[in-house]
Amino acid sequence: HMALHLAIYEQLATDRPGGIRALVVDARGRWTDLHALEHRIMECLAETLWQSQRDGVPPDETTYLQRLRERLRVRAT
Repeated sequence: HMALHLAIYEQLATDRPGGIRALVVDARGRWTDLHALEHRIMECLAETLWQSQRDGVPPDETTYLQRLRERLRVRAT
């Protein structure tokens, strides 16, 4: 669990995959509970990692960013 939080912090610090920082900064303006926002991001990351392990391929950054775009649009209160 904590490793996923740390992975997100590292992704934001390095903006890798490219564009993640902008997506999250934008989402922060709509989410009142930033911890819940992190958990939504973690869901996308965990799903992407699971899929890559299942398929035996590197994580698909494009799919990961698309998941984030779709799931971070929803506002959590």
